[in-house]
Amino acid sequence: MAGQFVPVPDWAAWENQDCGIAITDISGDGTPDVVVLMVDDPQGQNIGRYRVGTGFATDGSARGWGPWLEVPDWFGWENQGAGIAVADLNGNGTPDLVVFVVDNPPGQDQGYYRIGRDLAADGAVTGGWTPWIAVPDWYGWESQGADICLTSIDGQPTLVVLTVDNPPGQNAGQFRLAKGLTADGVVSEWTPWVAVPDWYGWENQGAGVAAVDLDGDGRPELIVFAVNNPDGVNAGLYTVGWGLDGTGHAIDGWSGWTAVPQWGLYENQGAAITVLSVQDAAPELVVFTIDAPPGVNAGSIRVLELETDLMHAAHLGVWRILDFGTEINPVHAALLHTGDVLFFAGSGNDPDRHDAHEFRTRVWHYPDPGLSAPDTPIDLFCVGQAFLPDGRLLAAGGTERYDPFYGLPDALIFDPATLNWKMVSDMAFGRWYPTLAALPNGDVLAVSGLGADNFLSTVPELFDATTETWSQLPIPGPIPMYGHLQLLADGRFFYSGGQYGGNNGMRPSIWDPTTGATVEVPGLAEPGSRNQAASVLLPPAQNQQVMIFGGGGFDMHSPAPALADTRIVDCTAAAPAYQPAPPMDHARMHLSAVLLPDRTVLATGGSGMEEMAHAAPPHAEIFDPAMGSWMHTGPSRVPRLYHSIALLTPDGKVVTAGSNPARKTEELRIEIYWPPYLFRGDQPQLVLSTSTANYGATVTATTAADIREAALMRPSACTHSCDNEQRLIDLEFTTTAPGSVTLTLPTNPALAPPGWYLITVVDQQGIPSYGQWLHLS
Repeated sequence: MAGQFVPVPDWAAWENQDCGIAITDISGDGTPDVVVLMVDDPQGQNIGRYRVGTGFATDGSARGWGPWLEVPDWFGWENQGAGIAVADLNGNGTPDLVVFVVDNPPGQDQGYYRIGRDLAADGAVTGGWTPWIAVPDWYGWESQGADICLTSIDGQPTLVVLTVDNPPGQNAGQFRLAKGLTADGVVSEWTPWVAVPDWYGWENQGAGVAAVDLDGDGRPELIVFAVNNPDGVNAGLYTVGWGLDGTGHAIDGWSGWTAVPQWGLYENQGAAITVLSVQDAAPELVVFTIDAPPGVNAGSIRVLELETDLMHAAHLGVWRILDFGTEINPVHAALLHTGDVLFFAGSGNDPDRHDAHEFRTRVWHYPDPGLSAPDTPIDLFCVGQAFLPDGRLLAAGGTERYDPFYGLPDALIFDPATLNWKMVSDMAFGRWYPTLAALPNGDVLAVSGLGADNFLSTVPELFDATTETWSQLPIPGPIPMYGHLQLLADGRFFYSGGQYGGNNGMRPSIWDPTTGATVEVPGLAEPGSRNQAASVLLPPAQNQQVMIFGGGGFDMHSPAPALADTRIVDCTAAAPAYQPAPPMDHARMHLSAVLLPDRTVLATGGSGMEEMAHAAPPHAEIFDPAMGSWMHTGPSRVPRLYHSIALLTPDGKVVTAGSNPARKTEELRIEIYWPPYLFRGDQPQLVLSTSTANYGATVTATTAADIREAALMRPSACTHSCDNEQRLIDLEFTTTAPGSVTLTLPTNPALAPPGWYLITVVDQQGIPSYGQWLHLS
């Protein structure tokens, strides 16, 4: 049960311009005390006042209150934010008081702080005050709330400064760190400003910040609070940034906003938060706010349960948004064997960029914030991509012109070592929306795509990975644009029936690329409505079962509802045919599918009707092939529609990014899914004895895990609901000694084409190890 607001006694101000709160044991009696700050706004000069409440209780009350004391040399006739924090900065055993204010003169705002050293139990500062110190590089001409807190980053006392900028339109909350803060106010390093993602409200009437380690990993989490001021009753909301690090980013992402229940206030003139930590009890959120009714204001404190996304994580997993973005809409994405994530878009569905030759690539050095921007020589918009045996990525096709679209015959290779694109020999045919797929010998197949005349290029071409040249292959039939192709264990390909647009009359078929012969596979319901469905080779790949799910029509002028239908085919059967499987909970097209290391399949993103965000499902779904059932995940926040991607990272998380429902409309936010297995216990450690091995070889590894299964996972290269690269191959293993395991690699390159793979082991609790890279050749 959430507590009620408890008034701070003797509140005398009729107008306030923000407040602050901090909790610590000032008196040294082993019980927490509370310090509150208010900015009084009489006619003329503002006044900053604070007081101490001794014996702070979990219901928000204090045993007794000291007098109101003025912060000396307060300045500013208009303040638009304030805050306080308390900590022993000089290590003498007595806490110090940090006071913060945002001045609002004509023009640019400015934040300042000062430190009152050696705070006594009655609130008196006995060690003197530092001068006011300006926060460097302040931004914003109008602020609508601010706050500070103190924490420890990299073993250093660190001041966190939060402010809410109020430009025309949507507000923005931003924070930065002052690392190495001393009792004299000196800071060794200021980090850049970082935006709190998905800020809440166009008008705010207060904001707060607090830091506490919620998951016990030794890093503080950042709790950010905001008062939204719509017409009618206000709302207090908070979000948690997980894993605050020395760069000033919440590196593990941000949870959704949680509303404080029964806020009940219509006008606020400030807010602040802190955390109450009592031994053997979960941290509780302490909210301090100023109610501004007609007449005298009232400052009140409320203690409530701190809700986090960990509450259901072991069952549903969690979604978190990062506080930096992709910089470009990632039409294409691939996980490189260096651990980097490659995003590229070319002109990115913007004909003006195409005409100006503004073609774009980004490399995210996962998981660290910040991206590199390699030069992009041609318009790599809507190409095909596949990995070469050495780990470089081949991209072929692209956009020669818009409306009508003509495809390029160009081919490029991206080198993860140099982060550069290299031009190679052109194909014979232009290809816009082609499919690329790796062959058992490491060569790459290119099919379909629109050519230079806006007609389908029906002749397949073969890229020789050694000579980097192209040759032509027999025509199998009109394979559609971005046709989903799964390499089978006998060297043939299975076209699943999924694609972009229509199927050109092609039905699901097993295709021999050497002869062009095809064998139709029946049983796919509504084959004409599989535009941007998802297809996967179900894990493990040895079972040779392909699943297709979702999809929709392709008439933009008369959109039809998407499908929830799911079908599975056993390609080892004498007469393969699709069989019905349990449908998804939600119909989806434009979705992405990701194989997870516990051998389940994540279906994420998409919409129930074309590119309509309002029809996007509120959560993703996970299919368990062993159980033959779907379960939903925790709620995600960003609708992922056309031109969105999803891929697995070595640590077992899933990156989702992009969405481009209209030209020049780009979604730059990154949302990460943490599957349930990451909340069941520590991930087992795995160390390989080598990073290279041949087919059929054995590889020894050390791990303390009680292994349930081991696997070889090919990294993703995805676009347009299509990922022909990812696959999970079961590995035989034997435990040769305590803490040691021997893994036997596959002998069939059609099961695992040559290249870089992640090796993972899964323990008896279903928790996968951090994937280790191995080059199979």
